[in-house]
Amino acid sequence: MTTLEATRAAADATSGSAPGASSTLDENTVLQVNHLKKYFPIERGFLRRNVGVVRAVDDVSFAIRQGETVSLVGESGCGKTTTSRCIVRAMSPTSGEILYRTDEGKVVDLAAMSMEEIRPLRRGFQMVFQDPFSSLNPRMTIYEIISEPLKVSNIGTRSEREDRVADLLRRVGLRAEYMQRFPHAFSGGQRQRIGIARALAASPRLIVADEPVSALDVSVQAQVLNLMMDLQDELGLTYLFVSHDLSVVNQISSLVIVMYVGRVVEVGPPQALFKQPKHPYTAALIASLPKVNFSGEVLERAIPKGEIASPANPPSGCYFHPRCPFAIDVCKNVTPELEEISPGQYAACHRARELDLST
Repeated sequence: MTTLEATRAAADATSGSAPGASSTLDENTVLQVNHLKKYFPIERGFLRRNVGVVRAVDDVSFAIRQGETVSLVGESGCGKTTTSRCIVRAMSPTSGEILYRTDEGKVVDLAAMSMEEIRPLRRGFQMVFQDPFSSLNPRMTIYEIISEPLKVSNIGTRSEREDRVADLLRRVGLRAEYMQRFPHAFSGGQRQRIGIARALAASPRLIVADEPVSALDVSVQAQVLNLMMDLQDELGLTYLFVSHDLSVVNQISSLVIVMYVGRVVEVGPPQALFKQPKHPYTAALIASLPKVNFSGEVLERAIPKGEIASPANPPSGCYFHPRCPFAIDVCKNVTPELEEISPGQYAACHRARELDLST
């Protein structure tokens, strides 16, 4: 089963299936998300009465296979970061399944587990955060930061942990003697390398990277991306990569999942998705990328028009229809389902089969 087929199986999985059931999980699939939802209550008044919900993540399903990179992309506020934080249980989902295959091969539903039950599993999935400046404790040395996952999991002696930290620093392109320094002594790119080393400390299978290069200079972004790809090849890592930058996603992804206002609107391999998008929102994102002509002049970008729909009060039908130049009556009234439009490419658009959105 390919990643696309596994993702489609996740989308077809019934929300009423038993938590932790392995029957829907391919043996090479590390993670499968079924009908994930995360709603935040809206409270108003002196008594803090609930007057509605913010649908931050609204029925998202996908799968990630061993050794591959699946990317979640979309504008700010589309729910991609909330999805990633629910997966690592930094926040609890409202409903849905997060099926995870442990190192021992057992399939568990992280969404149904308590924090105490998840604690022994955390060494198998780690997170790289967006801001390398705020994600490192300024009062801790680099050794203490990187070795903390080992200490929490009771892995190794002090000497063994020092050797492990030294090895990790070398793997991410830093010198072993840096371990006794504090974060303020390092640049943004170096701090993100330290964050990557910390994520690798407990030898995880799955790395969730939330905008890991967006806070870095462009030249440093390429270095960090190359490092992550080299580590993936060397260690057999599996990535869930969260980004708003399609040019970054195009370089590293096995599969791209496009989100809009909490929902998945298109899924496909980057080669097909960038050449022939099937959803107008994806086409708008691609058109917004900066382009340079042969003289070196930066051409004007085609920014998607209109405002992003509010997840607290989304429009009827297709959430994108108020901004879509191709919208018709059915788009305004009927919610489109995610369906296969061409081999390996899925879109939630009523007009996907008739529109030519090639770039």
